[in-house]
Amino acid sequence: MSVSLYYTAKRGVPITGQERAACREVVERYLAEYPLGELYEGFCIYDCPAAGVLLDGATKLPLDQGQEHLARVLDYWADCLQEIIALLPGAGWHIHLDDVDLTPHFHFPQ
Repeated sequence: MSVSLYYTAKRGVPITGQERAACREVVERYLAEYPLGELYEGFCIYDCPAAGVLLDGATKLPLDQGQEHLARVLDYWADCLQEIIALLPGAGWHIHLDDVDLTPHFHFPQ
């Protein structure tokens, strides 16, 4: 059983190759340094976002190891997402945990 963290960014200007590569580098670093035991599911950025979407993805979070572990995993992937947010200035984000909006808990560059 799991819940998922979903993240979508939109911006009037499409993502550049450099931005996409920088986002992937952040994800790869977080995957390589994952400190919370066996990886339940890695941070996922979809390859082909919908029209008008800059970046889109989801990450399943474990429920089977207790609330404390779930919170630690969520915090870890939220840190990864926060770094990605900083790489994409001017984007409008929607971030949610299944049906709970988490967008106000993140910081967005001006």
